[in-house]
Amino acid sequence: MLQLALLLTGAGFVRRNAPLLGILGLLWGGLGVSIFIDGLQGERHFPLHIFGILLLLESLATLMLAPSGVGTQKAVFYFKGGIFCFVALLILSGRESSNVLLAIVFGFAFFITGLFVMASAWVVRYQHWRQAFCGGFAQLLFGLFLFFPYPTHHHGTVSQFIGMIMILGGIQCLRLALRAFRLRDGVSVFTLLAPGGLLPEQEEAAPEPGESTPASDSLIVHIWTPAGSAASPPVPRPVFNRYIAAVDASGVISTGHAALEMPPDLYISLYPAQDIDRSPSEFFNTLKAIQENNVVGQFQESYPSEAAAWCESDRKIIFHDFNPEALRRYWAGYRKVEIYNLTWRNCSSSVVYGLEAALDGVLARRCGWLGFLRLFLIPELWIAAQLRKRAMTMAWTPGLALDYARALHAIVHPVRLSWFRRRRQDETP
Repeated sequence: MLQLALLLTGAGFVRRNAPLLGILGLLWGGLGVSIFIDGLQGERHFPLHIFGILLLLESLATLMLAPSGVGTQKAVFYFKGGIFCFVALLILSGRESSNVLLAIVFGFAFFITGLFVMASAWVVRYQHWRQAFCGGFAQLLFGLFLFFPYPTHHHGTVSQFIGMIMILGGIQCLRLALRAFRLRDGVSVFTLLAPGGLLPEQEEAAPEPGESTPASDSLIVHIWTPAGSAASPPVPRPVFNRYIAAVDASGVISTGHAALEMPPDLYISLYPAQDIDRSPSEFFNTLKAIQENNVVGQFQESYPSEAAAWCESDRKIIFHDFNPEALRRYWAGYRKVEIYNLTWRNCSSSVVYGLEAALDGVLARRCGWLGFLRLFLIPELWIAAQLRKRAMTMAWTPGLALDYARALHAIVHPVRLSWFRRRRQDETP
C-alpha cells in the first residue's frame, strides 16, 4: 500500500519527506516490536478492545460499500469485510476459545501465504527468488508459531499478529525511505517500483529526438478477457476463466490479452513473434522467468489494426488524469527491447507497468500529508496492493490487470457521491 501511495503522490513529495518517512518507519517498526513483546508476555498493555471496535467499524463500512463494487471488487469487499467483522467480534468477545480461533485464523493466513510465496518463487524463479523463498519460509514458521505459541500462550495472539505486521511495515517504510534519498531530479517514483531489468537501463529513457508528443486527454486500458475473447462459449469455470484461461467445448484455449492506448500515436501491445509451446509437459518450464524462456516479441501498431485482425476488447478502463510525459519516457525505453517472456514480460505486465508510469505523481497537486494519509483509508488502495503483490510473485494476467486498473481508476477518479446515492446509481438499469 505504501509503495502505491508514494507512486501516486510523486517524486517531489517523496524527496521532500524522505527523512520524515524514515522516522515514521523507525517509530512504526519500534512500536510493532513493543506490541509483539507485549504479546509474548501476555500482559495486554495493547488496547485490544479499542482495536476491535475500530476493526468492526472498518468491516461494516467495507460491507456497506461492497454492493457498489464492480466485478471482482465486489467479492473482495465482501470477503475483506466478512473476515474483519469475524475477527473483530472474536476480539471483543474476550473468551479463551476466541483466542484459539484467532490463532487459527492468523496462523492459517501466514502459513498459506508463506507456502504460496515459496511455491511461486520455486516455480517461477523471478529475480531475487531466493530471498523471496526465505521470506515465505519465515512466514510459514510464524504461522506455525501462532498455532503452537510455545513457550507463550494464545492470550497474546492478536498482539503478536499486529506487532509482526507493524514490524514488516516499518521495515518496508525504511527501505523505501533509503531508496528515496537516492532519487535524483528528473527521476520518478516508478523507478522504485519497477522490477530490475524492465528497462534497458535503470535511468529513465528520454523520448527520441524529433518524436511527436501531441497532447492527449485519455488513457485507455484495453482488456480482452479469456472468456470474452473466446471463439465460442467457454466451459463454465469462474475463477480459472477469469484469471488464467478459458477452454471451450472443442478444447480451444483462450488466454486473453491486454493493451494500453494513448491516442493518437502511443499503443503498447506485446505479443510473442511465434506461438509459445504451452503443452502440459512443458508447462512448469515455460513458467520460469529465466533467459532461456525469452522469445522474440512483437509490438502491435495500433488498436484499430489489432481489433480488425482479431476482435474488439470487451473491457475498457479510461483514465483522464495521468502523466503523458512519464508514459512516453517509459515507452521510449521499453520498446527498445523486443523480448517476450510468459511470466515477467508479457502483454499484461507491459500494460500494468505502463499504467503505473502514467500514474506517477498524478495526485501530487491534490495530495499533501493529509491527503497522503487519507489514501490509506480508500479500500481500493488495499485491493490494488494485494493484486500487485500476488501478481509480482507469479505473473500478470489480463484478469489481474483488469482488476488492478479498476482499483487504480477508483483512486484517481473517485466517485463524488454519498454511499446511499452511489448504491441508488448502481441499482439504476
